Amino acid sequence: MAGWRGRPGFRTVLNFLACVLGVVSPCLGAVGRHTMGECVDRQGRAQRCMPEFENAAFNKLVVATNTCGDPPIEYCLQTGVTGVTKSCHMCDSSNPRLTHPPRYLTDFNNDDNTTWWQSETMLQGVQYPNEVNITLSLGKSFDITYVRLKFHTSRPESFAIYKRTTEDGEWIPYQYYSGSCRATFQRVNRGVITNRDETEALCTDEFSDISPLTGGNVAFSTLEGRPSAYNFDNSLTLQDFVTATDIKITLNRINSFGDEVFRDPKVLKSYYYAISDFAVGGRCKCNGHAASCEANVNTGGGARLICVCEHNTAGVDCDRCLPMFNDRPWGRATASDSHECQACNCNNLADSCEFDSDLYRRTGHGGRCIGCRQNTAGPNCERCLEYYYRAQQNDPCQPCNCNPLGSIQQQCDPLGRCQCKPGVGGDKCDRCQDGHFGLSEAGCRQCSCDSAGTVNNAGACDQVTGQCQCKQNVEGPRCDRCKPGYFNLDSTNPSGCISCFCYGHSAKCAVASGYAASVISTPFTTGQRGWTGEDRFGNEREIRWTQVGENLGATADSQEPVYFVAPAEYLGNQRLSYGQTLTFKLRVDPEDVRLSAEDIVLEGNGIRLSAAMTAQQNPVPRRVNQEYSFRLHEDPSLGWNQRLTSFDFNRLLSNLTSLKIRGTFTDRGRGFLDDVRLNTAVRSGAQPAASWVEVCECPEGLTGQFCEQVVPGYKQENPQLGPFSPVEQCFCNSHSATCDTVTGECSCQHNTEGIYCERCLKGYYGDATQGTPNDCQPCPCPNQAPCDLAPNGEVVCTSCTEGYIGDRCERCMDGYYGDPIGQYGQPRPCQRCICSGNIDENAVGNCNSITGECQKCVYFTTGTACERCLPGYYGDATSFPKPPCKPCNCYQFGTQVGGECDQTTGQCPCLSNVVGLQCDRCVDGYWNINSGSGCELCDCDSTGSLDTSCELNSGQCQCKPGVGGRQCDQCLPNHYGFSSSGCTACDCDPRGSLRLQCDEFGSCPCREGVVGDKCDACKENYYDVARGCIECPACYGLVQDKVDDHRDKLRQLRDLINNVGVNPDLINDQKFEERLKQVEELAKDLLNEARKAAGGAGINADSLRQALDALRDKVNEIEKAKNNAQATTNDAKVKVQDADETIRRIQDKLREANNYLGNEGKQALDEAKQAAANFGQGSREMQELAEQAKELANDQTEDAQAIEDTANQALQTSKDALKAVRDALAGQGDIANKRIPDLERKLQDAEEQLDKVNQEAADALANAEASADRATKILANAQARQPNIDVDDLKRQTAAIKDEAENSLLPDLDKLEADNRQTVNDINDNYDAAEQLLKDAQDKQDVIDQLLARADAANDKAEQAEQKGRETLGEAQKTLEYLSNFEAKVQESKDKADEALGKEAEIRRIIDEAVSTTDQAEAALGSADSDARTAKKTAEQAKQIAEGAAADAKQVKEDAATIYDQATAVNNNADKLKGDVDSAENTFNQKKRQADDDETRVNAAMDAANDAQRKADVAMDKVQGTLDRVNKILEQLDRFSGSGGLDEGRLRAVQAEYDRIKGELDPDAINAIIANLRIDARAQGRLLAYYENLRGDVMSEIRNLEEILRSLPDGCFRPQKIEQL
Repeated sequence: MAGWRGRPGFRTVLNFLACVLGVVSPCLGAVGRHTMGECVDRQGRAQRCMPEFENAAFNKLVVATNTCGDPPIEYCLQTGVTGVTKSCHMCDSSNPRLTHPPRYLTDFNNDDNTTWWQSETMLQGVQYPNEVNITLSLGKSFDITYVRLKFHTSRPESFAIYKRTTEDGEWIPYQYYSGSCRATFQRVNRGVITNRDETEALCTDEFSDISPLTGGNVAFSTLEGRPSAYNFDNSLTLQDFVTATDIKITLNRINSFGDEVFRDPKVLKSYYYAISDFAVGGRCKCNGHAASCEANVNTGGGARLICVCEHNTAGVDCDRCLPMFNDRPWGRATASDSHECQACNCNNLADSCEFDSDLYRRTGHGGRCIGCRQNTAGPNCERCLEYYYRAQQNDPCQPCNCNPLGSIQQQCDPLGRCQCKPGVGGDKCDRCQDGHFGLSEAGCRQCSCDSAGTVNNAGACDQVTGQCQCKQNVEGPRCDRCKPGYFNLDSTNPSGCISCFCYGHSAKCAVASGYAASVISTPFTTGQRGWTGEDRFGNEREIRWTQVGENLGATADSQEPVYFVAPAEYLGNQRLSYGQTLTFKLRVDPEDVRLSAEDIVLEGNGIRLSAAMTAQQNPVPRRVNQEYSFRLHEDPSLGWNQRLTSFDFNRLLSNLTSLKIRGTFTDRGRGFLDDVRLNTAVRSGAQPAASWVEVCECPEGLTGQFCEQVVPGYKQENPQLGPFSPVEQCFCNSHSATCDTVTGECSCQHNTEGIYCERCLKGYYGDATQGTPNDCQPCPCPNQAPCDLAPNGEVVCTSCTEGYIGDRCERCMDGYYGDPIGQYGQPRPCQRCICSGNIDENAVGNCNSITGECQKCVYFTTGTACERCLPGYYGDATSFPKPPCKPCNCYQFGTQVGGECDQTTGQCPCLSNVVGLQCDRCVDGYWNINSGSGCELCDCDSTGSLDTSCELNSGQCQCKPGVGGRQCDQCLPNHYGFSSSGCTACDCDPRGSLRLQCDEFGSCPCREGVVGDKCDACKENYYDVARGCIECPACYGLVQDKVDDHRDKLRQLRDLINNVGVNPDLINDQKFEERLKQVEELAKDLLNEARKAAGGAGINADSLRQALDALRDKVNEIEKAKNNAQATTNDAKVKVQDADETIRRIQDKLREANNYLGNEGKQALDEAKQAAANFGQGSREMQELAEQAKELANDQTEDAQAIEDTANQALQTSKDALKAVRDALAGQGDIANKRIPDLERKLQDAEEQLDKVNQEAADALANAEASADRATKILANAQARQPNIDVDDLKRQTAAIKDEAENSLLPDLDKLEADNRQTVNDINDNYDAAEQLLKDAQDKQDVIDQLLARADAANDKAEQAEQKGRETLGEAQKTLEYLSNFEAKVQESKDKADEALGKEAEIRRIIDEAVSTTDQAEAALGSADSDARTAKKTAEQAKQIAEGAAADAKQVKEDAATIYDQATAVNNNADKLKGDVDSAENTFNQKKRQADDDETRVNAAMDAANDAQRKADVAMDKVQGTLDRVNKILEQLDRFSGSGGLDEGRLRAVQAEYDRIKGELDPDAINAIIANLRIDARAQGRLLAYYENLRGDVMSEIRNLEEILRSLPDGCFRPQKIEQL
């Protein structure tokens, strides 16, 4: 029904329904002669009008206490049949299609689009006694005709309708509906309404049946069955009954079939409340005075319905008349009477009126005007108010304003005149008549004033108060006395009295007797009389005395005026001229004067006062003499240029320093001064008396006529003010009766001193401020030393000799020790503590005040005099500068277990064969320092090693070229000739060799038909070495046999010639002949053989010459080859020289690097260690330097390698030349014998030179490699000393190693790529696993970094705990001093128990301080406990990380072993890669050993962590024990305070316990423990750094092995992925 507004015939239907339901008034309105919407009839007369009848609920706000959808719920439709499957749906407030909010109750609905409000189901607990309320707010009062509800479900079994008439009023029942009225609402079912209570709410079961299951209606009519319904206009009860501002529907019980008792969820979901329409029929309530209602926007922005009132009414419901329409009572409009409000008559003098029922009964008009204006009154504002008047009726009323004191009555006549009392005058009787005063109830009295004290001496008084009109400084009703602070009432004084001066000290004065009037005058009859002239700038100007005129004359030489300056007799203290006049005569020429504000000038006491010449009514200067008079007074009317107080004017006159009278007033004008007179007073009894001179009544401390003198016993507060200064009593603490009146310094007595006698003389003690003669007593201190009195009454010496303290100088002060009074034996003087400069001079308690033992050593020192270093430190603790002790930093694996360094030299106790200050390196020729049991002998082979040293960790000796093995005791594969110069590469030609390994002489095993040491040439009658030397046809064998025979004979001939050339002196003539014959025979044989070889043809001279020419050509070729060999040799020499120079530079650089590392580097490192800056700039510089040295060594290695390559080329060239020579000799047997020895000699020289070059190149390479090794060691050491782990740097180093490996292996990889592509692909699959391993290692590194950060934080906390411990110790020592003093006082005061009991408060304070200090100690120790637990937790985490690292290292070790097995398998099938695999095997062995070392170190780290935990537990036990003892002390102290007495034995026991605790809290022991913890932390840091470096090396080696694996030939083995290893 909420959509009725949009339907045709809306108004007719509603009116019809209203009539049907029994509403009489709408029916009458519908059939009457006018519609309800007209408030006046056709004649313009008012009539009843009403707003349209409407559905008041349409789109109004509805609030329900229960609505489904939040959270979403399921509900089922009720079919009424048990067991039938129900249709279920969802109610979800977040889904617009599934929501059922309360606003659907009053929205626009139709049958095609039904919306409804719905509650939760019985499953959610919606059922009796839980009710659901639906509240409709109408926005204002409505006359309700009916209420209609349309249910979307079955109608409830019980529900009710309520209304209220105000927004905050109580709910009133309209109607009850229930199938159980009595049980539910305690009402009779279907009762009857009677006249006794027409507003009774009935109960009915008419609409409580469960059917229909949907669409059931409920309609309630407000007037149905009400007896007065047809007399509604006259029934105020029913008018109020139908009025409502809010409607509430209460749903009490759901109708059901009873099947809910089985608690079936499907059944429970089918029972709920649902209403599709909520309609309220009625009219906007306007009481018949409005035809419509409209929305009015209030100040809050909200809109509210109000009636559009007619009939001169107002209000939301037109429930009152307008403010000016209350001439008749308001009433509800009826059909017979509109009850229009009538206007009031207020004569336009009021804006509102009110209804007066009495006035209405008397006059027929009830409007009484409110707030009449213009002082009018009456119901219609028709008359004046009382005590007001007006002459004409239209005039405004005026107040009489008769004075209540002077008038007989308050009402005036029509003209406004009042009747006055005697002596009173005025129309209002508000003033006294002339000569009268004191207006009162009796009238006015006559005045009686002293004329001398009244203004103008008139004697008049104030007519109101009777006060005479006194002069400025006069007071009193009769003006007959001076005001306080003034004196000398005088009729000639315009102010009446003169202000008291008294130098500002008193306001009480009177006329002084014995003074007579006097005049200071200058008649100028005898000269200038001391008068001078000057300009306004103080420059002297000439004035002249004129004898004829007997005056002073002045002439201006410019426009600057000239002043007459008075002499000394007019200056000084002229205060007696105050109030008197300065007179003189003056004439000027010409008369055209120009006056100024400074014609008369007075100066004094910093005050400058001036006035114009015409001030005080003086004339303008003329050519004739005129008399001028200036009164010296502060009265503003006198024309002085600044306002001065009377006091300041007197202060000016009290020290007048200048008096000037202007003499000239024009340019070059003249002026003449005469007869100057200054009135004053002198002490005299003559007449007339000077009544203006004062005598003051001085305050305490001052005396004299003007209070200008200080009384003895007083002093001036501000002496600079002179007599103007106030005074104060001398403050001498009763030790002097007088003091200096200016400075206030007392003349002290009674052994006192000081400006105020505030302290005792030196050697006396007491409180001089007590004010008694016995305040200061002689000090009991030796040698009359000064002393003082403590607050507790004891005498305390205040200036003890240096080093002494105590009340009686009986103890040594802090920093000194001794026993001055022999408390612990023979007296000993106090001496300065000797702590070798190793203390904090600002600290307290550096040494024991009795024994002198130093207790707070710093700089890592200890000992009774801090004379030695702490364990773990070394140096001369007594030396300077500080700090003197340096940390040992012993290398853990090279130092004996538990050993500390020598505290003098710093030498750590090294294990066997370990050297170095810190035991960080092996003796030359030893290695494996990390074994923890000393270094092992390198045992390097003397033949194959460069020296006896080996690598520190792996033990690898430095092998000569071509030599391998850890001990350099065998040739590398494919090398031979193990000797002191190394091994030589076989260089077997793979094309002609059976294998690449040669024999001990360098000869390679050749294939059939291949010859040469390297198997690089074919035998004769064999060809094509590239194809393995193919044998020539058999016919070439016969020729070969003959050639071999010729070669044998030529060899014999050569040997013979050689013998001749070598042993010429051993051959005699006979032998020579025999040899010669043999040669001839041999020559013949050769000739015959040659002929046979030539086919039997004869040999003539031409053919022989041709042969010789051919031989010469061959010799020339040999010569050229020799020259080329010589040139190559020369080039090799040059390159050898370059190598020597390069090696020299390398050595210089290495020496510089070594010097830098040994000096500056070491110094920087020491400084870094000392400052605990282990991650500082020095370490980075050392690392950078080592890296530079490494790079330089690499460069030199490359240079040496280039030299070696060049030398090898030269060697090869020489060998080629040798081969060519040998071939020539072999092919040409008839070469001249004289050339052969020469060629062989040169060849030998070339070979020797080449050997030399090779040797030098090898030496250069060895030196370069040694330099590189040393640089590498420097780098390793620098890195080992650097505890910080830089992940980025590790990445860069890893990348560099990777690049280096790739550069060294890429050529071989390219060569074998085609043959090993599949293997490479397989290994690539494994690379991802390696990358993941690196990432895991980086993650571990992050964890390690966090642990290091936490370790640093723990270290900081430990240091803070240490500092707190020191502070606590200092406080405890203070507490001990308090207790010690207390014990001494107790011993001295045994016989004065009462006095000791009086000190209980002081004892309580000391105990409280001890408790507070102990609490602080407990808090600090608690913090130490927390720090120890944090350190324990950190150590456990470090242990876990170390175990994880060990597991990772073990896994890496296993992975490397697997890769090694694969590489070994590849080695059996790829001989050419054997060298790489062997190298990888060696590297693996090294890494395996390193992994073993890592495992050892991990175990060591775990042991260290366990040791740290053990130490922490021990420390915690000690802390807990100390806390228990401290608590015990506190309990004893509490017993002291609670017992009320003192027990000396118990105090000694407390003292002993405290001493024991103090001993256990020895700072030296704490410092030693902290130092050990720091050493352990640094060792762990080094281990972590080593593990990180090792991880980088292992990852690099893994990548190298992967590269090798990629290079392996396909099909050698079945590869396994790394993940499977």
